[in-house]
Amino acid sequence: MSRNLDPAEPAGFPWKKLFLIVFVAGLCFALGVGAGVVLLANFGDFPPIGSAAAYRPSVTSKIFDRNNIVVGEIYIEKRNVVPFKAIPPHVVNAFVAAEDANFFRHKGVDYIAISRAIVKDVLSGGFAQGASTITQQTVKALFLTPEKSIGRKLKELILAYRIEKKLSKEEILYLYLNQIYLGDGAYGVEAAAQSYFSRGVSTLTVAEGALLAGLAQAPTRYSPRGHIDRAKARQRYVLRRMAAVGFLDKDAAESAYKARLVLAPPSTFRSKAAYFLEHVRNSLQEKYGADAMYRSEFKIYTTIDARLQEAAYNAVTQGVIRMEEANKYKGLQGALLCMNPATGGVLAMVGGVDFGASQFNRALQARRQPGSAFKPIVYAAALDKGKTLVSTVDDSPIEFSRNETEIWKPKNYDETFLGPIPLLEALAKSRNLATVRLLNEIGVDTVIGMARNLGIQSPIERNLSIALGSSGVTPLEMVTAYSTFATGGQRPTPYFIREVQDGQGNVLERTEAKVAQAIAPETAYLTIRLMQEVLRTGTGASAKGLSPNLAGKTGTTNENTDAWFIGGLPNLIVGVWVGFDTPTSLGKRQTAASVALPIWADFFRQALKYVPDREFPFPAGITFARVNPSTGKAVPPGSGEGMLLPFKLGTVPETGGPAGNSSPQRRGTGDDLL
Repeated sequence: MSRNLDPAEPAGFPWKKLFLIVFVAGLCFALGVGAGVVLLANFGDFPPIGSAAAYRPSVTSKIFDRNNIVVGEIYIEKRNVVPFKAIPPHVVNAFVAAEDANFFRHKGVDYIAISRAIVKDVLSGGFAQGASTITQQTVKALFLTPEKSIGRKLKELILAYRIEKKLSKEEILYLYLNQIYLGDGAYGVEAAAQSYFSRGVSTLTVAEGALLAGLAQAPTRYSPRGHIDRAKARQRYVLRRMAAVGFLDKDAAESAYKARLVLAPPSTFRSKAAYFLEHVRNSLQEKYGADAMYRSEFKIYTTIDARLQEAAYNAVTQGVIRMEEANKYKGLQGALLCMNPATGGVLAMVGGVDFGASQFNRALQARRQPGSAFKPIVYAAALDKGKTLVSTVDDSPIEFSRNETEIWKPKNYDETFLGPIPLLEALAKSRNLATVRLLNEIGVDTVIGMARNLGIQSPIERNLSIALGSSGVTPLEMVTAYSTFATGGQRPTPYFIREVQDGQGNVLERTEAKVAQAIAPETAYLTIRLMQEVLRTGTGASAKGLSPNLAGKTGTTNENTDAWFIGGLPNLIVGVWVGFDTPTSLGKRQTAASVALPIWADFFRQALKYVPDREFPFPAGITFARVNPSTGKAVPPGSGEGMLLPFKLGTVPETGGPAGNSSPQRRGTGDDLL
């Protein structure tokens, strides 16, 4: 049967019925939401609002170098909390205009904005329009998880309403502006101002404040680091919103948009000092716990020197790159540790070429054979037992029975023999056979005792191969030992942290330099003179142009697996190690002189710009005499020939014939294996 149509009823879409359905559905939804809100408000699990007033977020602890310059930060979220009054009104207004223009009129929830957002979302067919107030954003950041659900949203609305009853608008803005993430790793306006402009938030201009406010919606999308065009467009939006709501006039807004923005370059120092900073962080977290570390805003005053650290990082990374390119290596590693011998303060430390790829700190943790870098310890023990710089030692073949069937035959790198030579020449040329004979003469236990006195704690094998550096040690131990030579026998205790203060300025700890007289001052000075000859005429001669005062020693292990150079001045000792993490040959003829010494020299070339070049002071028990190193005899009084060398009082050799050749060097620059 056909239906008779009412002439008054328009044909087409049944709008009245649709409106009725939508109205009923909307009413049911509203009642459901209302019921949910009531139930949540009365029975839901909410954090106490009073905790917002006692705002205590994770904060940034700052690390200072020895000149009290900030060189690093420790944080979960990089944040520097500032009082509301320290934030300029134009910065506050920029965030309010961009994020919540009705902030000072609503009570936590802006129902008009919510309605407007719903309409726009329906018309656009999506959910692009946001409607969260600054209060809602604050409670979400402080109390809620980032999950997207109706239950979480209802909690947000209730908490926003509650917090508005507990706190003033100014207090809510204080929380919001210190909590919000603004990209570049920065949380809060102060950290963001420091990150993007290297200045505090109190100094920001209208243009700079508007740029930060523009980041609140999408920090990565609008980052001026990678998307300056988007950042400027968003800045213009913020400035126009400020003008629209009466915070700025249009001319001032346009002028601010045209103002030139000068961004601070991203800091690279953290990556250059990563191994040092991580060691400090680990030490403090172990001592004070993670919660204190990230919520107490510590001020950590360390021993690092930012200038020396940068020089150390550049020297190691560039030196390793040169080696890899020249030899087609992959995975080569390097380490450098620099110490103030007088105090034990570590001034620079590089634990590897790439902290991101490997956090293993080779400067502190890697025990590697030091090779010939251990020889000064043998010679120091001999000097301590009465030997002089011109005492002779035989550089000729020798063999030892290890057992009934095995014989050990040490050899020199060049497989030549120099016969009887003075200690001065034997160490300068790094003669293996001479050193083994010397160790055999004075005794293994004597040398082990000297190593312990110098600060080496790693296990040392009790056999003659230790003369050639066969027992593994760390760079820190070797630098400590050489520092003891540099300070007249006073062994320093290495340290990294000078002082730690809490957020209120209370001193939690303070480190005083600790040194102990470990060996005789005369022995230490004579050992330094032996090592000066290494740089003047021996295996380190390629670096002699840096300074006549420098003393040091090369070290290359068997199969050219490890390369070392350690040495320096009375106020700066530096150790360099190069090798593969899994011991592998560096290649034929790749000795310390060509691998580690160039890195050490590159570092010292820069370090001498900041550290005074000083002579090593000699102790009262030292006298000087001219001698002929070839004969070990003093030259006749008044003669200008021979070498002027130091001796312990009472050990100056008797006068012999004419001085003849005054150089201890006989051929080449020596042997640098083991």
